[in-house]
Amino acid sequence: MFKKSIALLLCISTLICLSVIPSYSVKYDDGIGALRDQWQEGEGPKIDGFNIDYSYFVPDSDNPCPLMIFMGGAGNGTYEGKELNATDFPFWSSEEFQAAAENADGMYLMILRSPLPFYFDTCPLTAMYEAIRDFADRHNVDKKRICLFGRCLGASGVHRLASNYPEYFSGACYLCPRTIISPADAIRMKNTKIWIFNSYLDTYSIYPFFAMPSWIFARLFTADRKNIRLTNCLFAPRGGGILNHEVYHLLEKNFTHGVEEDYVMLKTVDGTGKRITDLDAIKFFTSGPYTPAPEPVTPVVPSVPATPSEPATPVEPSTLT
Repeated sequence: MFKKSIALLLCISTLICLSVIPSYSVKYDDGIGALRDQWQEGEGPKIDGFNIDYSYFVPDSDNPCPLMIFMGGAGNGTYEGKELNATDFPFWSSEEFQAAAENADGMYLMILRSPLPFYFDTCPLTAMYEAIRDFADRHNVDKKRICLFGRCLGASGVHRLASNYPEYFSGACYLCPRTIISPADAIRMKNTKIWIFNSYLDTYSIYPFFAMPSWIFARLFTADRKNIRLTNCLFAPRGGGILNHEVYHLLEKNFTHGVEEDYVMLKTVDGTGKRITDLDAIKFFTSGPYTPAPEPVTPVVPSVPATPSEPATPVEPSTLT
């Protein structure tokens, strides 16, 4: 009986210990599979008969944390389950990347899925926005820091959201985009942080057609040129049948773990033309205005009324002898 009681106590203590392990206790070196296992599945509200589902990660914090949202390209952003398994964005749920967030204990992460027959360039916009807004309202998201990231046609989804709801999204990242930031868009997004990634020789997201004009208009009309960045290169690692297209690994691994070595003539500049050497996308998109954690409340201890003291005993006057 004694042994059974000890075994039961050990089991209970183990469960308690597991329950308090931070949700981002998995490290980068544990691998992408272990990191994906931390994620959960969610679904946005139904709008006009259509809704968006997504994978998400919740940081281990009771304080407001920024929300980073990723959208994949054609195919990898549409088939159920593939939106999570076809990207390395879950590296951002690692302990190291979570700790890189500025003025926060971590980051909320979402990967949206655009079900066929839609890609993010044609997916119902209101359903996309409401899925994000519903998630942010149900979690302790710092609504001053909600940022969008998208690759290829996912960048089209980023642009549609950021240009139509510029006051809601603080950052927009375009990875090998097939969309253009027009002058009118750039004016609406003048307070939005923008980072564009593209290879000069990308055979699908043609640099002179998409990235270059977007870069020109973004830096012309921004309220702060230090909030605009461009990363380009001559050659990027080949993926599938498209040459020089996979610049998004730079973001997925936040320019770490030797990933930069795979790119030829890699360069990043801000809107003033200054070269950026401190390449940290997490720091860039989570810095700036934020909602501070609430001040701890000091419990008020009710005062106890003092006990009346006993009346003093009169002292007889001394007599002289």
